[in-house]
Amino acid sequence: MFSFAAFTKIVFAVSISIAAFVTNNIQALQLFFGLELLAAVVSGKFNQIGKAVLLLVLFAACLFAVQMIAGSSYMVALVSALRMLNMAVSILLMLITTKTQQITAALVKQFHLPYQYAFMVTAVFRFVPDLLEESKAVREAQACRGYKNAGSPLKRIIGYMTIIKPMVFRAIMRSENMAVSLEMRGFSESKQRTFMAETKLQLIDYIAILVFIGLCSSIIQFA
Repeated sequence: MFSFAAFTKIVFAVSISIAAFVTNNIQALQLFFGLELLAAVVSGKFNQIGKAVLLLVLFAACLFAVQMIAGSSYMVALVSALRMLNMAVSILLMLITTKTQQITAALVKQFHLPYQYAFMVTAVFRFVPDLLEESKAVREAQACRGYKNAGSPLKRIIGYMTIIKPMVFRAIMRSENMAVSLEMRGFSESKQRTFMAETKLQLIDYIAILVFIGLCSSIIQFA
């Protein structure tokens, strides 16, 4: 999967998300999840996303439990949890195997999305790892000052506000700095954009897209 073009990987992620959204069949959703894990193994990225997938599985289990407590049926709760899991893992797999520059180039040149919107999409992806690093730095700084988030679950939730507040302020400062930097470089002036990232599709990309879309359709139809 790593050798595919960014366009192909985006099609994979979008196809999985759409297929997971339109089907209510549990077996089909399980097969989609299995395909995602297989793609992660084949691409050699499973070790990198293993912990993230485990956290997503735990989150899906929590989502299932919350819906059951709220009075939803077993089938509705399980389908919702599996849908969320499939969509999240497909996007995660796309991000871990594709550079953000390639995603931006594919969105603009092949999906014909305006550059400003494509940049906003990829900027969000860039911010996620930065926010994770900042949250870790904030927790370590507070631990060095003797802060310990302990007690009841409610107290812990309230205690997390001490982490969220500095993260929000730093995110606002980062976004303002990025906006100023982009304006100084004439971000909104040029109508023609050039990209260093290669987005040309090869024969293997066309074959993979047709096979994958056909496979998704078959799973939905016969599952």
